Amino acid sequence: MLVGGCYAPQLPEGAPCTSNGACPAPLTCSVGHCVSNAIRDALADGTSGLGSDAARPCTPITVGSAQLTAPTIQAPVIDGDLSDWPTCFVTIDASANPTRDLGANGMFPSGRFSIARDASHVFVAAEVIGVPPLGMQPPPSVYLNNSVSVYVDGAGHSTMATYGPHAAQIVVDHANQVQAFRDGNTITLPNMVTAAKTNQATYTIEMQLAPSSLFLSSFGATLGFDIGFEGGDGTTQTSEVLWVETCGPPDCVCTMASAVSAPYCDAREFGVAAL
Repeated sequence: MLVGGCYAPQLPEGAPCTSNGACPAPLTCSVGHCVSNAIRDALADGTSGLGSDAARPCTPITVGSAQLTAPTIQAPVIDGDLSDWPTCFVTIDASANPTRDLGANGMFPSGRFSIARDASHVFVAAEVIGVPPLGMQPPPSVYLNNSVSVYVDGAGHSTMATYGPHAAQIVVDHANQVQAFRDGNTITLPNMVTAAKTNQATYTIEMQLAPSSLFLSSFGATLGFDIGFEGGDGTTQTSEVLWVETCGPPDCVCTMASAVSAPYCDAREFGVAAL
């Protein structure tokens, strides 16, 4: 007996995500491909919007209110490929995290990040579902592209709005174009390694920092730390989704833009990463 009707094919696991980073439920987009619950979140046995750790155990990151602890790991290869990244990840999404809406029209990047350390370096990784077009503005204005801003203060969490001599905003875009800033001014950071890979609208970045990258002889017990996923088409920055903002008006107001409070212009907004 022939039964008539319409059947929608089920996209197989491993198939590419759509251009806007979408996959049919229950699959989710990871590194440009639709996968099941193998995505690792911030808790070793927990579940986030990106899936469960059950299929792929990972080294947990202890996450608290605006603070986290970077686990000690063996140094990863900095190549933009996160498949060998050993730690769990922390999810960032506009529905749950602070945002800067600069004309996003409801389109915000989302994704996950991780931070870890070894005896002499700090490592940061991120996987971002961007907002096309991804943009190709060259340095120094790479923040106009889909990019990741890593905010870091080697002297710990600051009580001052202005960046100190060991603080920086490090912008890495989807094409691994890099520019560092301090209070809006471009700076050059030594001994820093970055890498990025892009698959359609999803991109990954990795970063390695030495103490000398922040003009230190060694890292202390804590870093001032934050991370933001930025949307931009190469001409206009449209949005940023942040891990945390720890302060705000009227207590915290940017020195460069009095109507704004954000980590790029106020170091008091950073969270804390314990090493």
